[in-house]
Amino acid sequence: MNAPAHEPLAIESANPAEAGGPVCGYARAIAVLVLALAVLGAIPGITSNYSQMGFYSSEANLFGLFRTSAVVIAVQVLFGLAILAFSGSPRQAHKVVVWVALAYLAAGLGGAGLMVNASRTDLPVNAASNWLHLALFVVILAGAWRSRKKHVEELGVF
Repeated sequence: MNAPAHEPLAIESANPAEAGGPVCGYARAIAVLVLALAVLGAIPGITSNYSQMGFYSSEANLFGLFRTSAVVIAVQVLFGLAILAFSGSPRQAHKVVVWVALAYLAAGLGGAGLMVNASRTDLPVNAASNWLHLALFVVILAGAWRSRKKHVEELGVF
């Protein structure tokens, strides 16, 4: 009797469900974006007025436009790491990306409220940062919805 021939094992699986599919890939891309923003905010030259960066209150501006501080950078790092930590499971990845998007919505609306209602604030807010947070909310949430839809179309389940 002849022994059955065995095919060599593939290094990477061709099954997208095993790699997490579109949702996990999207979550990892968002994590890279968020971590990149954090790293860029910590680089003098890319961040103007870097010497005036404080823990909460700050005059430092990423790209000379978006107000940043040590707390903002730390929160960005935590968001990025949280997304990466949960990006192995499609459901968990989707949930954490939606929560991060909602946090950006809160930051944008909260910053706008502080600018209108507070004569002085110790948080680094300006109009450009508020618009950036609102834009990130829309883009991240729309991408999460699209990647979930694509995941269901490709794999049939979520």
